[in-house]
Formats: sequence, structure tokens, C-alpha cells
Amino acid sequence: MEIRQIKYFVAVIDCGSLSRAARQVHVAQSALSKQMSALEDELGVQLFHRSHNGVTPSEAGKVFYEYALGMLKHLVDARAAVSSSPELVSGSIIVALPQSVATLLAMPLLRAVAARYPQVSFHLNEELTGNVMDQLTRGRVDLALFSSLDLPPQVLFSPLIEEDFYLIHRANAPDAPAAGEVSLAQALARPLVFPSQAHGHCTRTLVERAVKERGLAAGDIAMEVNSVHILKSAVEAGIGHTIMPLNLAMREIEDGRLVAHRIAVDGFSRTLGICSCASMPASPLKTLISELIREVVRSMCECGDWPGGRAL
Repeated sequence: MEIRQIKYFVAVIDCGSLSRAARQVHVAQSALSKQMSALEDELGVQLFHRSHNGVTPSEAGKVFYEYALGMLKHLVDARAAVSSSPELVSGSIIVALPQSVATLLAMPLLRAVAARYPQVSFHLNEELTGNVMDQLTRGRVDLALFSSLDLPPQVLFSPLIEEDFYLIHRANAPDAPAAGEVSLAQALARPLVFPSQAHGHCTRTLVERAVKERGLAAGDIAMEVNSVHILKSAVEAGIGHTIMPLNLAMREIEDGRLVAHRIAVDGFSRTLGICSCASMPASPLKTLISELIREVVRSMCECGDWPGGRAL
């Protein structure tokens, strides 16, 4: 398998046409077609469905496309790593943040990277949690913030921050509990709005694990919403309550639209950490950005910009 074949393959998928891809990579269409056939022979699978309307990836082609993007990214990273100097930090890095972190952390982190490492090409992805680990292990992202629960064996986890969970409901809700803390059983006694199980790794999955460990009955799920912003709107509209860390709803709480009750249960919290993939090449840039993420989060906790967060 040759590097040029991988580049050609990505171009074909992106262009959806052998002729357009040939023009993009500046080779004859016949030569491109020959290289793609050789790649399919090498892998022993059909990568494309060919028709008069162009080409589309097969199921195997879709899988290989994800790995191909990761391989090409690491080639770029390797070139940057060997050509950079200790005095000038440069290169490219992609960090994935789950929705339950991105709203709070994205801008402080972007500002910190721009100020500290202006030569770095920094990419920040806001992701549904069900996609994060797959992208990390395939090399599509370099670092990710995630919970410590049920991580793949090849993922390295460095604890970053701990947060308690809160019952959140709309202001003046008729079934609202009395002011103050509530038990987990009290929180589960009301219909809840949650992310789906496929994308609830940093919130719902942690809640359900705590419920199971304590032998409690699972709450009634009124609705599943895979968007933090829409989920909070559903709670504000009275569709149900939700359980989440305080930082996710702080703006609406300060505006008086939502009300929060800390769930007073020992050991009921979430630990988020910086994740990297052990099977992917390590780099000084990954280390520097990891240290900067930790610095930014610690500063936010100390000055109260991360409500309910305790830096680890």
C-alpha cells in the first residue's frame, strides 16, 4: 500500500467521481483507476460502487475512509514534528469536546492556545459522546475530554475535573421539590429528559450506573434529546426535569428560567479527563496542549468560571 494510493482514495471519495478526482490530484483518470483497483486487490475488498453517476463508497470503503484520513493526518503531523524547533511550537492538533463541556470550555481554550502557541493549527470539534472514542481510536482526533466510564483498553485517561450532579427543572414547576438538596430517589421520581443511551456517556450513562449500583428504580424517560441546548429548552418548556452537572445550565439558572438542586449522594459525580490513544504516535505538541487544557480548567475552577467543578 502506497501513500499516494491513500491520497487518491480520499480524493475519489471526496469528489464522488474518478474524473474529478483525477483532475484534483493531477493524474490521468486511467492511472487513478488502476491505482484504486490495486488498492482494492491489496485490501481484498471492494471499496467503491461504480455507476454512470460516479462512485460511492462501499461499506468497507466507508470504514477505510476514516482510517485513511487518520493516516494522512499523522503524515502531516510527522512532517511538522521533525521540522519544528524547540523554540517555535508548531504543527496541527485536533481536540474533541463532548457537548456537555464544549459550551463552557471551548472559548477559554481557543483563546489560551492562540495566545500561547500562535503557530499551532488548532482544531476544536464539538461531538456527540457516542462518536468521540471512535474518532480518537481511529486517529481522527488527537485528544478528547471524556468520562472515565467504560473506556476502550487502548485509551489513556488522565483525570481532569470532578463535578456533582444536579436535578434541573423549570422555574415554578408544579412538581418541583422543596428548595435545597434532594436524594437520588427524589430526582428519579419525576419524568426526565435525557440524551439517548448512544450519546449519554458523560451524563445519562453515569446516572444510570449510579441508579443500578444503589438498587433504585430507573426514572421515567419523558424524552430523549441529543443536544444540550434543545434538552434544556425541553426542560424549560415543562416536558420533564433532567439530571446534569451544574455548569450546563448555569446561564438559565442565573436568568431565573431553570432551578437546580444538588443531588446529595456520596460518590455520585462525574470525573472527566484528558484522553489519548496509546496506539497513536505521541508528540510534544499533544503533551503541551494537554498541559494547557489542565491549566485552563484549573484556572476556571479557581475563579468560579466552572460552576460546581473541582480541578483534579
